[in-house]
Amino acid sequence: MPPTDSCPRTAASVPKVEALMGYLAEVVAKESLVPGGFGWTMLEAHKAGQIPVEGAIGLLAGYVVAAFDTTISAISSGMWLFARHPDPWDLLRADPALVPSAFNEIVRVESPIQVFSRVTTREVDLGEGAVIPSGARVLHSYGAANRDERHFPDPDRFDVRRNLVDHLGFGYGNHACAGQGLARLEVHAVLKALAARVERIELAGEPVRALNNITRGFRSLPVRVS
Repeated sequence: MPPTDSCPRTAASVPKVEALMGYLAEVVAKESLVPGGFGWTMLEAHKAGQIPVEGAIGLLAGYVVAAFDTTISAISSGMWLFARHPDPWDLLRADPALVPSAFNEIVRVESPIQVFSRVTTREVDLGEGAVIPSGARVLHSYGAANRDERHFPDPDRFDVRRNLVDHLGFGYGNHACAGQGLARLEVHAVLKALAARVERIELAGEPVRALNNITRGFRSLPVRVS
């Protein structure tokens, strides 16, 4: 559905998204990428006929976005969680090998991408009389799935020792986040650096949530470290 006057914030954002995708399309067309880099891998796959040009542009967008809003949101959410739960921070400081597990738990508890949508290519029977027709737009919630008590014991508890590998914060299957490897490198580096230097993380003011239809994060998060 195109934006209307009833959703001016969404309408104001559309040109920015179009500009981003246009820039990435130009990058792919001109092959303006560093050989051997993440983006170059996507370009090589396109040139080899493994993915269409639209796929190359979309995957490249995954890398660009992973370096900005979602990763920033994951880091700030981690700071917020550790400020509210000092015991897990003590565990991480005592054993930095927990960093990968801690990052997965941050993404599970405070999924940076909360919701996304897809369009069904065929009719899907979910059971118990719930049928999604072909061509329907479906909104799925990563945030809700990652708090599913049928799969995650005590799902509201922040536990850096869960060592889970099956949260849905990065999507799944063909729709898995192309930039998640980059996001992991970035956040792991930040957490390891903080664990080596910071004894305590505390809130220094009232956090303010960012207003965003998809991403969960903070507009401001005052913290004090010691």
